[in-house]
Amino acid sequence: MAQGVERVELSPVESHPALARLAARIGEISSLPEVVYRILSLVDDPNTGAEELSAAVRSDPALAMRVMRTVNSPYYGLEEKVSDLQQAIAILGFREIRNLAITSHVATLFRTSEGYKYYSRRGLWQHLVATGIIARMVAHTSGGVPPHEAYLAGLLHDLGWILLDQYAHASFCQLIDALRPDLSPCQVEMELLGFTHAQLGQTVARQWNLPEHLAAAIGFHHQPQLSPGPYRLLVGAVAVGNFLCHRQDVTSLGVVNVTVPPPEIFAQLNLGREELNQIVAQLPKALRSADMMAFLHVR
Repeated sequence: MAQGVERVELSPVESHPALARLAARIGEISSLPEVVYRILSLVDDPNTGAEELSAAVRSDPALAMRVMRTVNSPYYGLEEKVSDLQQAIAILGFREIRNLAITSHVATLFRTSEGYKYYSRRGLWQHLVATGIIARMVAHTSGGVPPHEAYLAGLLHDLGWILLDQYAHASFCQLIDALRPDLSPCQVEMELLGFTHAQLGQTVARQWNLPEHLAAAIGFHHQPQLSPGPYRLLVGAVAVGNFLCHRQDVTSLGVVNVTVPPPEIFAQLNLGREELNQIVAQLPKALRSADMMAFLHVR
């Protein structure tokens, strides 16, 4: 745990013209692919059948290949190889297909090995996948959060760092230079940029028309106690996952500088000492799974 890290209260997004300009520029050159929007719509429709979802996935050969590679990976451990896309969708489930569709887009930003100092894109991607997996574990233990939603929210929580790296790289490198274990990343960002990666990620998530609970997890994962009430358990699961990843030195930017979430977040998630110890005991296996899934997603 990063001891002595100061908390910083985040100002309303609307008060940052620099954020608005950057988000507008990102919006001009980056959006979710049409197939992702189609899948999001289908998954949210209770009348959607596997055949209709299969047709949408099949329209994107790269996504279809990713679905087949995932269902046949050692992570799922099926005894017989699956060769039919519709069967694969039935096995994985509609929510997992949605997760894969969004993941496939985000993963395209990590196909180069560029980094800066102790930051690497591969390291950030591994952190995102690990946070997703641990947030899902927290959701299972808590019982108050849908595990698939916790995984996707964890996977996307640092979207802002990805965007800063891709679209404001010089400023991103300045941030890396200024990071210290005794300073919260949000504090450094507010001083240098006037906004944070959490605010940028939330703004772009809304531009992409991602569900509001995902935007909330992106925007409030450093301050879950401030998140809107309906989403607080989900945001809390992501915040705990993010903290536990940093505690295991699986960091977003190469510096351990994430503070422990407030006690009320653990209480709201029904995470007492015994429940936390059970999760911590499973972390080595979870992190091995994260390494496997990170490799699988960027191939």
